[in-house]
Amino acid sequence: MKRITVLIAAMMLCAFAASAQRPVLLHSHNDYERSEPFWSAYGEHFDSVEADVYCIDGTLFVSHDRKDVRPDRTFEALYLEPILKVFGQNGGRPWVDSGQTLQLLVDIKETAEPTLGTLVKLLEQHPEVFDPSVNPYAVRVVMTGNVPQPADFGKYPDYIFFDGNLDLDYTSGQLERIALFSAPLYKYTLWRGRGRGSKAGWEKVTAAVEKAHGQGRPIRFWGTPENRNVYRTFYSRGIDYINSDRPSECAAFFRTFSGHR
Repeated sequence: MKRITVLIAAMMLCAFAASAQRPVLLHSHNDYERSEPFWSAYGEHFDSVEADVYCIDGTLFVSHDRKDVRPDRTFEALYLEPILKVFGQNGGRPWVDSGQTLQLLVDIKETAEPTLGTLVKLLEQHPEVFDPSVNPYAVRVVMTGNVPQPADFGKYPDYIFFDGNLDLDYTSGQLERIALFSAPLYKYTLWRGRGRGSKAGWEKVTAAVEKAHGQGRPIRFWGTPENRNVYRTFYSRGIDYINSDRPSECAAFFRTFSGHR
């Protein structure tokens, strides 16, 4: 029985690999909780990394909770300086001799201001790294969490993008500032990564994916379980960004499929 189960699993994986036509996008969720923030995901060529930030006395600190803020864990130290370093080493792109770009998702944990204003002051000093109108390989900076109202998007430089909310209706101009749509998985299904999950739940997930794609934007779900079955299922259902708290494990899984990583 065990041999039959293994054989079936292998056949499923082969079928998945054969049918896959699009590259996978990997997102390092709560990236700052890794033993090596930024570098662990970067080393696995992740497409997107996420940092939660608090603005305290004019400095951006990276932390999930305000009570855990530490003086040495600033946004500049954990993300800005490493990104500037790799761009300097790689001729103005994230990875040398590669067209792959990098997305930096900045989660505003408190109010949009002064957080966003402080971030802009840091980024505007390095347009060659963060402004795609200057460098086509520039890091795409996307604000999530407590983002401004859509009507206020235009108050910020064009190189600042925003995480979209599927429950909102955006004007065409506002949609241009939306980089992707993110949503909590539990809003659509209570699937915890085992088995197939309910048909009704997946119908809701599919509707969310189609709504994002209908607006020309990728989608990411957060609050997700994580295992090989999740990776395979999410990818096969058209979810663009695979949300991961285990960069090495996630990247290793997708490397087994030619053309994915």
